[in-house]
Amino acid sequence: MSKIRHDQRRGAQKKHGKTATLNLVSLMDIFTILVFFLMVNSSEVEVLQTSSKIKLPDSTSEKRPENRIIISVSQDDLVVQGRPVATVAQASDPSVSVIPGLREELEYQATRKGEIPEDGLEITIMGDHELPYWLLKKVMLTCQQTDFAKISLAVNRLAETEGDLPAAQSLPETASLAGPRAAGGAI
Repeated sequence: MSKIRHDQRRGAQKKHGKTATLNLVSLMDIFTILVFFLMVNSSEVEVLQTSSKIKLPDSTSEKRPENRIIISVSQDDLVVQGRPVATVAQASDPSVSVIPGLREELEYQATRKGEIPEDGLEITIMGDHELPYWLLKKVMLTCQQTDFAKISLAVNRLAETEGDLPAAQSLPETASLAGPRAAGGAI
């Protein structure tokens, strides 16, 4: 029965001389608008890649993160741009104030950057919120020794809600430290 109807419809199309066409103009207009919308809004959000081993501290910082070299410091490892360079056990040696593996990697990264500005290169430290202060101080001192003097700390931004306590957002932000005080640890 359905075959008969199909044949009848096909015969009716031949009688009227019309063939079925698909108008793609409207669809292309929608996709064009969608592409422009995504391009405009994608530049507004910048997210740092976080590790599941690192829980960032919370902050009310308003400054957005910039695209920089990132040092991730977990309870076990120090990682620069996704590449492990040292362990916390190696950094815990009290006789050494600068972490050797981190220093080598940062010197290499500095040579890739080209000319070093007078106030130093920029770097972001993404450390766990329970990171020991002595380890953070060693990482910051190593950064300064290798011309990375503009140090930022990655944090979770707290958003104020009406009448409630601050609620943490999942987008990491940075709190900037600059100059000689950065190695001293004063935030």
